[in-house]
Amino acid sequence: MGNIKRYFEAGYSYFVTTIVQERRPVFADDKMCKILLVTVEYFKLILDYKIYAYCIMPDHLHLILHPVGRYDLSYIMQMIKGSFARKINKMNTSNGRLWQRRFYDEGIRNTAMLMQKIDYIHNNPVRKKLVTSPEEYPYSSYHWYFGHNKDALEIDRLDY
Repeated sequence: MGNIKRYFEAGYSYFVTTIVQERRPVFADDKMCKILLVTVEYFKLILDYKIYAYCIMPDHLHLILHPVGRYDLSYIMQMIKGSFARKINKMNTSNGRLWQRRFYDEGIRNTAMLMQKIDYIHNNPVRKKLVTSPEEYPYSSYHWYFGHNKDALEIDRLDY
């Protein structure tokens, strides 16, 4: 199939899903979730992107990102995934792939689509029967939106 290039449009937000290699439940461990959140927040400052929503599931991550600086979505995801994997490999004195190579993305075209994706992200733990309501799940931007935990990863103001 060759090396398929991604197509990105400036000014859009993207609903992103990235999955752990072999769907291992790496994020069933609270410490791994906290390290991932710190990694995402660190690169947010350096690579200049906005975050509108997130949810860390046991074997995958959902984000809504909006690149606003000079870096595109592929580079942002490469940096987040690569940095996190290096940290975890170092902690576990291991090496090898942590994430699946690619990630899935969908451009968000309007406010209605953005709201639908945020709702999808926040309700994913409920759909997967990890909790009975979104507020029970600790690693989601739901808490930022609904005031339960303002110490969570900071979410940007919606500018749609």
